[in-house]
Amino acid sequence: MYAVLVLEDGTIVEGSGFGSEAEVFGEAVFNTSMSGYQEALTDPSYKGQILLLTYPLIGNYGINEVDFESNRVQVEGFVVRENCEEPEHPESKKEIDSFLRDQGIPGIAGVDTRALTIKMRAYGTMKAMLKTSSQKIKTDGLVDSVKKSPHITEMDLVDKVTSKEPKYHDAGGKYHVVIFDCGMKLGILNSFLDRKVNVTVVPAQIRSKDI
Repeated sequence: MYAVLVLEDGTIVEGSGFGSEAEVFGEAVFNTSMSGYQEALTDPSYKGQILLLTYPLIGNYGINEVDFESNRVQVEGFVVRENCEEPEHPESKKEIDSFLRDQGIPGIAGVDTRALTIKMRAYGTMKAMLKTSSQKIKTDGLVDSVKKSPHITEMDLVDKVTSKEPKYHDAGGKYHVVIFDCGMKLGILNSFLDRKVNVTVVPAQIRSKDI
């Protein structure tokens, strides 16, 4: 599958597509972690963003059933140097390609993500487009499309990641806290539960009188 990443400064990078065939816009950001890509992909704080990873080989231990920070992929698109198509780990249930494809998220491989990271570190985060297609992608006009796309500060991202209704989690303890879900990571919830703190997670828009 063909793929192209376009930044608002005019940078156009072609690569190999994986995941879903789609066209997405978002803020291009990077992460320098050597592992934890499953947590990053499902982290609500990356909503509205196209995520680049600087570590060169991604996907070698696959996707398991445990290391999620939410119940779905949150990034708009995924950019890597190399996507491992045959992961090796006893807890792996699927590879990144099918994981992203199942949720309609495009990815691009074959990209010098470290060079792009140096660019973004110098000039700041930029609006971007990631497009994947089974057909050769024409790049004419794509930079203009990126420039005209909404800025991340113009989006109500909290509404897209918050819980839809209150939910109580019983840890069997004597303390009870209420968490306003503005994009809460599951790791935060689990940290309370591991310490025997009962938790009620509520939507960000809930009124104080309803708590």
